[in-house]
Amino acid sequence: MANTLVLIASPVLIGLGVSQMYATPHWQSYYRMLGALGPTGVRLNGLVSLAIGSPIVILHNVWSGPPMLLTLIGWLLLLESTLCLFLPSAGLAGLSEVDEDARGGVIKGMGVVLVVVGGVLGIHVLRSAG
Repeated sequence: MANTLVLIASPVLIGLGVSQMYATPHWQSYYRMLGALGPTGVRLNGLVSLAIGSPIVILHNVWSGPPMLLTLIGWLLLLESTLCLFLPSAGLAGLSEVDEDARGGVIKGMGVVLVVVGGVLGIHVLRSAG
């Protein structure tokens, strides 16, 4: 099951990362829209993180080698969802009170991180399959 999730996650992470690097204005618009919704937007963001992070943590609790990166992403998403759902005012500051240039830099930076992590996971799966 662990390798299956890594196999699924690798291209998804790469795709999300490339999207964040090259379609940054669209991602900025998405986060502006969530921020404009106030606490409701923060909670929506938290629910998305919960929906993605929970299956990772439940089905892929691996703490060694490159697959550990996926586990860490899952736990970080659960942490984000907890903060968004229980402390929406803190999440709202992150969504609405951020300079657009800084937001774009963070989005592009996270895109690079996602591409690298997805690539490392993909290489790991290919090497372990062969």
